[in-house]
Amino acid sequence: MTNCTETLEGYVVDIICIRKYPNNEMIERARVHTRDCGLAGHCAESGYGLIDEQGRVALLDPKATLQVVKEIRNSQRNRGIKLQVKREMQTGGEMETIEVKEIQQY
Repeated sequence: MTNCTETLEGYVVDIICIRKYPNNEMIERARVHTRDCGLAGHCAESGYGLIDEQGRVALLDPKATLQVVKEIRNSQRNRGIKLQVKREMQTGGEMETIEVKEIQQY
């Protein structure tokens, strides 16, 4: 394992919804994506991604799912939940989530 880490920030959206959203509407839709949708069984099972302010998508690894669900559940927001995710490069070159937290002010 190396010490290569990265920090991502963006609106959390489940992968099912990411696949449905047109690219040119990604950020607008991410800003209003609801907590209920993100916690729905099939949506949570699909995994999550973060949408940044430019509408770019960063898919999160499966290990992030439980941490993301916890943050969504604990959020005071009903829509447009923004997270910060720290990831670390593993031996095989994959990035693995090591920390997830909600960004409180934005």
